[in-house]
Amino acid sequence: MRLNRKSQTTLESRVNAMRRRFRESSFYRLFNFDNERAQGRCVMLASSVLTNIISWLTGSLFYTSFLMANGIDLVKIGVISFVPYIANLFSVLSPSILERFPKRRWVLFGGRLAYHTLNIFAITVMPVLVRDANARTACFVALVFAANIVNALFSSGYSAWHLNFIPNNIRAEYFSTASMIASFIGIGTGLISSLVADAFSASPYAYAIIVALRYFAYALALVELWALTRPVEYPYEKTVDRVRLSDIVTKPFAHPKFIFTVAVIMAWTFFVNTSASSINYYLLNNVGTSYTYVYALNMLYPVTMLFLIKPAQRIINRHGWFMTFAVSAILYAMPSFLYSFVTAGNYLWMLAVVRVWQHVIGVALNTASSNLPFVNMPDSDRTDYLAFYTIATNAAAFLGMLSGTLFIKFWPNLDIVVAGFHFCNIQTLMWVESIGRLLVGLMVLRLIRRLEPGAA
Repeated sequence: MRLNRKSQTTLESRVNAMRRRFRESSFYRLFNFDNERAQGRCVMLASSVLTNIISWLTGSLFYTSFLMANGIDLVKIGVISFVPYIANLFSVLSPSILERFPKRRWVLFGGRLAYHTLNIFAITVMPVLVRDANARTACFVALVFAANIVNALFSSGYSAWHLNFIPNNIRAEYFSTASMIASFIGIGTGLISSLVADAFSASPYAYAIIVALRYFAYALALVELWALTRPVEYPYEKTVDRVRLSDIVTKPFAHPKFIFTVAVIMAWTFFVNTSASSINYYLLNNVGTSYTYVYALNMLYPVTMLFLIKPAQRIINRHGWFMTFAVSAILYAMPSFLYSFVTAGNYLWMLAVVRVWQHVIGVALNTASSNLPFVNMPDSDRTDYLAFYTIATNAAAFLGMLSGTLFIKFWPNLDIVVAGFHFCNIQTLMWVESIGRLLVGLMVLRLIRRLEPGAA
């Protein structure tokens, strides 16, 4: 009896020690329910996790397969892919709508509900109701366009609300930690789903599995909606009482550092999107990869983050957001270029080398790039600045995807031979992307004094 009591005391002391260590950890400092801001970050993390899961279940390879199964070819996939970026130009109207509401919780709820319903549920149901191939394409475009108009009008409201929960002194730690957790869970869910999809890939149920994953994603979207109604909503700072549409342009241009920052992000976004809509098609159609292999390689990213997240934070704290972004962008250009050498004959090792290389550099790159829009953003009238940023970056993404789609349309049978290697149109776009990443990194190094906060 005495031995059992002693063992119980030892166990309790160990449990208490573990609790103390957890309460003293950086994770607990970021995510807890002891104060309003930490509670808000918990909701932001939950939303990020659910959004990642939804994205992996309804996007990437699964989305490309869903479109291909409904008779959408590569050029049409490109068109559907850049439609959201046209729709997001409607964010110019976002401040005029949102600034009229001193409390926006339920307005934002309604907007996000409409977005998920159109973008996931309606798109999934539509092919059952519409049989004609051309009509299906038109309906895909219409639904994607409508969904993203709604998202453009209301999504910046969540950013303006949630920025209150991540003050400057914890942003690097928050973004890297939240990204790692969301990636682990999101990609992990995608990996499990890919195992199921591959298991039925040769059966009559292959398409049904992809459709079922989309319905599951819609259910998760409803859970995310509930979570987003939970945190406290602070008053929104404004410098004027009357909202003017012109403020979206005039206010950002009154802050040169913010404009230079947006210009950098626009250039980056343009080049990244030149091949974005075609890479998954290339992997599925030209290379012949399985869902599971691609998702297994994606799963290595959060594992890489586990080991490199702290060094990445130290690099950012020592050298700044822009220097970290610039050097990482330059280093990332090389694996992006090598991606074009991935073929059906070598993808088992070549794709693995490229993706792991991208993961290692991507930890610092993604952490730095996630905060760039906010580095030089003033504290007041954030809805105006976020609307300008959204318009600018979506215009850049649209132009990048449009350029890539037109390139594929006009050179469908391109075959460039270099040292015995054959490169098709999609592989050539990968060259454009890698050169663009290099140029943007060099541009940031050249403009670093104009970009860093407090610099002359």
